[in-house]
Amino acid sequence: MKYIAYFLLGGLYTLSFSPYNIGIFSIISVMLFLFFINLDDVKSSIYKTLSYSLGYFSIGTYWLYNVIINYAEINNFLAIFLVIFFTIYLSIFFVIPMCFTLFARHKININENYSFIILSILITVFEIIRAHLFTGYSWFNFGQAALNTPLDYYFPVFGVHGLTFIIFLISLISINIFINKDRSFFFVLAIFLVIVYLGVYKKNWTYETGNISTISIVQPNIENKKKYSKQDIENRMKILKNLTLSSIKNSSDIILWPEAPLPILYKNLEKNYYENILKKIPKKTTLITGSFFKNNNNIYNSIINISDKSTNVYSKRHLVPFGEFLPFRNKFSNIYKTLGINTYDITPGDSNKRFSINSLIAQPLICYESIFSSESLVLDEDVDFILNVSNDGWFGDTLAPYQHLDALVMRSLENQRYSIRSTNTGISAIINHKGVIEDYIQFNKTGIINKKIISRNGNTPLSSHGYDILYSLFFIVFLYSTVYFNIKLFRRL
Repeated sequence: MKYIAYFLLGGLYTLSFSPYNIGIFSIISVMLFLFFINLDDVKSSIYKTLSYSLGYFSIGTYWLYNVIINYAEINNFLAIFLVIFFTIYLSIFFVIPMCFTLFARHKININENYSFIILSILITVFEIIRAHLFTGYSWFNFGQAALNTPLDYYFPVFGVHGLTFIIFLISLISINIFINKDRSFFFVLAIFLVIVYLGVYKKNWTYETGNISTISIVQPNIENKKKYSKQDIENRMKILKNLTLSSIKNSSDIILWPEAPLPILYKNLEKNYYENILKKIPKKTTLITGSFFKNNNNIYNSIINISDKSTNVYSKRHLVPFGEFLPFRNKFSNIYKTLGINTYDITPGDSNKRFSINSLIAQPLICYESIFSSESLVLDEDVDFILNVSNDGWFGDTLAPYQHLDALVMRSLENQRYSIRSTNTGISAIINHKGVIEDYIQFNKTGIINKKIISRNGNTPLSSHGYDILYSLFFIVFLYSTVYFNIKLFRRL
């Protein structure tokens, strides 16, 4: 029964994410998790931690079933098995930190609260590892719960992983200040976090350039299919064209279509399709679309500046395993065939992150790429905004489209840039540098956003130094904890 309670406690954390956005539940969930963990009981601590993480990841990422069914052409039984397996895999990155903590607690005989400090650091470290191991998976980080709370001012400095650490620290501080365990230690730690917060509160790390652009974002809301007939493709072409021409304002500087709205290679489209559209929109207006692009017999998932006759292209660098490529296809081809797993192999793009739009520079992100904080950092000061295209129709009517949008909100906060986002079925949006969604189109709706954005240049501490600032925070907290508890132990002796 107690393990079921921990499972539900992990699920409680998920209410802090969109579309619920009850951020306080993240603190409550972690507080209760830490408060009822008895580190002296090794077996129980591990089982409770596993139950908590299974509740968190299974409730938070149940929608993976929809993706596997709709995208990877896998049967129901295998899809359920893969979701369960993946949930257990994700949970390991939460359980291993507890195992290391218990080892330190019993083999080195360290203080309980010192153990919890180590646990908080390790949970964050393993979350970062999860974002990189085996191509990485950085969806559903604990720090995402800080969105739409006063804590989001930390994002430009510490990033989403730093917010994971801060949420666990705040939970520990709250437990000990209110329940009278090592109050003096945690009171000092609380003061330190407050001082840092005052330093980042409403801080503008980037600056306006004065360039104002009118953005038109198209959301066609066309049903995804595994296979497309010639008639399907023609209907899509007609919908996109008519929607664009009927709703675009004469003042539009950029028209943005979603990720691969036409399931056909860019070069295989009717020669005059894009030209006919360009003739009917203002000459100053730039049309940008996602598209499959072929070059040297390689197929790429790309963003293309249609108005640029030099064929300005950005190709997706971080591909979705089992969706856009099969890992080790040559070695495991027979296994994939037996399991009925099949997908086309998309070629990853190069390392170029810059995408030219007339006199402006955008940082392009295609779908899955937006969930990776470290890979989405705006390294060049002269990048004006973040450009994101996606196709979230594969998620179905689940929590995933809301979570995916939140990922881009975090990227806007981390880099203090406007983000413009076009998706096939939603949620398309314009997000400002403060992480505020200024306009959006609901999921499964057809529409167009016409909105002005202001270009910003410069770097945030996170985009300048990466996660080195977070590692410095680890060191400061760890050093302070080590000194404090060693002194306390010495006095007892």
